[in-house]
Amino acid sequence: MIGFQWLVYVCLNLPAVLKIFARDVLHKYDLINSFLKRFLSFWLYLPLMKPKIIFRISFIVCIYFCLLKTSAQTTTPTGHIDPSKPTNQYTRLSNNLEYNFLTSGKRTYGYRANFIWASGGHHHSIYTEVPLLYATSSQKFGLSDLRFRYYWVPYKNYKKKPGALGFAIDCYVPTGKLDDGLGRGRWIFATGLSTAFVFGRFSTFPYIYYLYSGEIMSDKISAAAKKALNGYIIQSICVYRIDKSSYVDCTPIFMKNSYSNAGKDDFVIEGNYLYMIKQNKMQVGCFARRYFYGNATTIRASVRMYF
Repeated sequence: MIGFQWLVYVCLNLPAVLKIFARDVLHKYDLINSFLKRFLSFWLYLPLMKPKIIFRISFIVCIYFCLLKTSAQTTTPTGHIDPSKPTNQYTRLSNNLEYNFLTSGKRTYGYRANFIWASGGHHHSIYTEVPLLYATSSQKFGLSDLRFRYYWVPYKNYKKKPGALGFAIDCYVPTGKLDDGLGRGRWIFATGLSTAFVFGRFSTFPYIYYLYSGEIMSDKISAAAKKALNGYIIQSICVYRIDKSSYVDCTPIFMKNSYSNAGKDDFVIEGNYLYMIKQNKMQVGCFARRYFYGNATTIRASVRMYF
């Protein structure tokens, strides 16, 4: 996994890596220091890039994951896969058509792509989300906030209680323009632990995350309203598996100091219905989410393709 992460970094920062190597090859500690500085500077510069450049980078990374998947021969198991359990990780591409009902009558709608690359042992996964939305408030179409997540499940045995243990790092990048109604205008980080309890067809997956919402990058908002927030998220994905092909889930979520509700607490409910129309290959479904205090609703129709 370490070699894979290094290769992804090299693909995105090849000129910088070559310069570092040429200058510091004889100074090991200087090399490490320069590497970390350049790695961090890339992510800090990311929100300032043009949407077209960010989209191209995301597209290249997704294609790279697909090629890596093929070369590593980490194919989908021959038996029935079970995506009803979030701790089961598979490589897939999800195509979503979505509509968002926001505060003050505002609306956004468009296409959202979710790509997950899962390792051969299904212990590691990298999630990339690319939303392309139209905002009715500004009548503009463009890239909304990108999302990246790393998920590690070192332990999994559903016959026991708990049946799994996971660790996640989640990040929203402010690539969408706040003034156009396409983004939040702030960095959002969440990191925490998950577990699993399976009782036949019913299972529940509790999560607890530390939540950091950075300062909103806008001069049109007061200092008090745009300040950085520290909070937490507690949620549990409750799943009922109808049969081998379909399942429903419902997730109650409590957010302390929510970015969705101007720094106040929020309560969220989201749910899915998903049906596997082609074994281990294609799944269709629908999704709904409601921020009760943030006063926002999202609905989606999706087609997932497994690799």
